[in-house]
Amino acid sequence: MNHADLMALAKIPLFADLPIAKLDELEEKSFVQQQPSEAVLFEQGDSARFLCVILSGRVALVGSSKAPAEDLQEEHTKDEAGCAGHDREAIIEIFGPNEVVTIAAIVLNLPYLMSARVLEAARIALIPADIIRDLLQDDASFARATTVMLAKHWRLLSRQLKDQKLRSGTQRLGTYLLTLTEGRMSGPADIALPLDRRTMASWLGMSVENLSRSLAQLKPIGVTANGRAAHINDIAQVRAFCLEDGLR
Repeated sequence: MNHADLMALAKIPLFADLPIAKLDELEEKSFVQQQPSEAVLFEQGDSARFLCVILSGRVALVGSSKAPAEDLQEEHTKDEAGCAGHDREAIIEIFGPNEVVTIAAIVLNLPYLMSARVLEAARIALIPADIIRDLLQDDASFARATTVMLAKHWRLLSRQLKDQKLRSGTQRLGTYLLTLTEGRMSGPADIALPLDRRTMASWLGMSVENLSRSLAQLKPIGVTANGRAAHINDIAQVRAFCLEDGLR
């Protein structure tokens, strides 16, 4: 890893309080890769050998499972994600710049529960897992920062699980659009959508067809979308429709 990449890494809260000697070790033993869109950083079931830190770009955690045997015998059977036949998969989480891709497997020294796939060209810092585990053991500030990061991620995933169980697909889509309005509570908003529709649908737990239907169902409350752009006439009206409680 070069010094410029190390300085970028040191600005991330997880590494911000490390002493110089530890940063020097990271610089010596870690490296940075440029990864194109659709590249796979690791596969579901792989051993956790490196901590992946995103310096730029976006990475998705993707879970997959085999379709039931009876589904495989029906050529045209589709699961909820819209995939015919073979493996089922869904995007579980999406990470962006200055975020860490699943440290839990490294902390527990267990295989990855999901695969990591690059959504848009990314620069990834790879830090050997044994360095991370040594830091957790020896550096109290790093252990505290890891605890805070894991707690925030647990809260985020809990919120997503709550949305999956308590909100309709259309409400989940509306809630996602609200997260792109920079915390505003009312008024109009023009939104640049960071995800294509197939990726968005997978993340929200629906098929592309259901996503299109949900967009149509949001039109009466003033939501329109065209390509990678969306417009909300009144954020407050969408919040009311989605039963948004503001808890994050």
